[in-house]
Amino acid sequence: MTDILTVERKGAVDWVTLNRPERLNAINQPMSEALLAYFEARRRDTEARVIVLAGAGRAFCSGADLKAGGQPDALRDGPNGDWMLRDTLKAMRACPQPIVTLVQGAAAGGGLALALASDVIVAGASAAFHPAFIKIGLSGSELAVSWRLQRTLGVSRAREMLLTGEPMGAEEAWRTGLVSKVLPDEALAAEGERLADAMLKAAPDALRISKRTFDATLEGLSFDAALELEERGQIQMIRAGAAARAKAT
Repeated sequence: MTDILTVERKGAVDWVTLNRPERLNAINQPMSEALLAYFEARRRDTEARVIVLAGAGRAFCSGADLKAGGQPDALRDGPNGDWMLRDTLKAMRACPQPIVTLVQGAAAGGGLALALASDVIVAGASAAFHPAFIKIGLSGSELAVSWRLQRTLGVSRAREMLLTGEPMGAEEAWRTGLVSKVLPDEALAAEGERLADAMLKAAPDALRISKRTFDATLEGLSFDAALELEERGQIQMIRAGAAARAKAT
């Protein structure tokens, strides 16, 4: 892709790395454009089946690069809204590949939003999840961070975090279900590889159908509607398996 967003395809897994370590991988305009282009291009990519997202250096992503103001690479949306970042988050949910995000150090502001838009978050021991917005004079949440946090942490803890802007450390993130596990920072890449390998054992299309079903049920379907949706997904998989067996005979 670019020097600030590197993509390495290993078999059926894309390893995507935010690569501005000297700025704690803060999001500037080139990085924002690269993220959007990458995730939009995955929507009909049948070769990549899992995405592992990480940040180079000692942080995952410190959010928008506020110090780039006035420079050519500064984020251009600014007061007009986070249009490009918003579209990136939508593209992350729309792409069929499950996204595993590895977080060490800060995941702040827009970086927190990127992490929350993934399917599985694994935290390094140094990870700290910062809402950040209210501490820089903004509303307590943007980029749908409140949508995810209130569903994960519960109303009281999520609103405390968003209204104070205080960070959540790795251990509490694990206790509250924000992340799936906490490991030493140096073990994150190996865990990302293990999770990707485990997911790749799924049947063709199973990851895509599962991700779409999980998102639909999370949106607040009734129990009956969830039963119907999940049954349709299973029927699709059963028929695909039968068709594959028929072709093999």
